[in-house]
Amino acid sequence: MSLPSREWIIEQIKKNLPKRLSWLSVWAIVGLLIDEYAKEGYILNPADLTNPFAHEFWIAVLAIIGVVSAYISKKREAEDEGRS
Repeated sequence: MSLPSREWIIEQIKKNLPKRLSWLSVWAIVGLLIDEYAKEGYILNPADLTNPFAHEFWIAVLAIIGVVSAYISKKREAEDEGRS
């Protein structure tokens, strides 16, 4: 039994990367919201959106990453259906 080639592994990672990034960002946002509530006692403070050391800033960044990667994933799925 031989191991798969490096190119095949890289192709498999690239194939589902947008979907994985989308889910990873969702779970990271949930974790940050739980941590924010546990530490500060509130969910979001809009004044902290511009502070890169605050949870709110990273929640906004992860939300943008999640939306963009979900859009790319849906676009790829639509292209794959068009080819079939």
